[in-house]
Parts: sequence; structure tokens; C-alpha cells
Amino acid sequence: MTTALTAAAAATNTGNVADQARLPLAVLAAEVNGRMMCVVIDSFFDESLAPGLVSVSIPADDRAWQELRSAPVLGISVLNPLQTLAAGRFTRDHLPTSLHPDHSGAGVVDGASVHLTTRLYQEFDAGSHTVALLHVSQRTTGVITDAERPYLYLAA
Repeated sequence: MTTALTAAAAATNTGNVADQARLPLAVLAAEVNGRMMCVVIDSFFDESLAPGLVSVSIPADDRAWQELRSAPVLGISVLNPLQTLAAGRFTRDHLPTSLHPDHSGAGVVDGASVHLTTRLYQEFDAGSHTVALLHVSQRTTGVITDAERPYLYLAA
């Protein structure tokens, strides 16, 4: 019994440890009702090749996601190491200046390593988070300039 109680107590505190260790990895964004919106995500995973699906985990109480989920297209910009350093400050009211909609309305962060154009495929309740499966329709790779290369190694 003691082991089970200890394990249960440890499980309830894992969110604090994980939150302190996470680094932002990507920005999920779109234009909704004429306004850019984004959610910073700390991980996404390839889930399927046919259809091409990725999954993201978003805090269940994230107000931006409540609006973003209705967008017909969503952009995932996988940040380069320099951008990752600043991404922790991105909020609903403090968007990166490099974030803009592409021709479809998907959000794009200029200079990101990779950009995925997606649409919501399915959502799952995961307790304190929502897991969203996104169908990938397009992938483009960003360009790192020669002037940026030395700083990328410092940031990594």
C-alpha cells in the first residue's frame, strides 16, 4: 500500500517538474476572425503516414486554443534554437512580430526550421491537456542564413 500511495503522490506532482523542464518547440497558429492567434507547444509527434497526422498537447484551459480549433487551417512553425529562446514570452496578447498568415490563413513564423500546414482531425481529453490530432497537408523547410548559423550552435 505504501508504494501505491507514494506513486500516486508522485504522479500528481509530475506536472510541476515537467513544466519547469520544457522548452517551447513550436508555434501553432492561424488567423481567426481577422486576428492572428497562437499557442506555443512544447512537443508534437508524428502519428501516422497515411493519412499524415501529427499530435500536439495543449493545456485544456488555453483560451487561444478554444478559438484556434475552429480555424479551417492551422500552421505549425517548428522553431529554430534562437527562436526557442524567445518563445516562452509568446501569449495571446504578445505575439511574435514574425508571425503572419500565409495565403490559406495558417500562421507562419518567419525563420522557423519547418512549417506544417494542417487542419484539426480529432481531439481527445487528456485531463489537464487536450491532445489534438492534426492532418498535415503541406510541409516546407525554412532557410537559415549564413549570418545566423554561429548563433544557432550557441543557442542549442
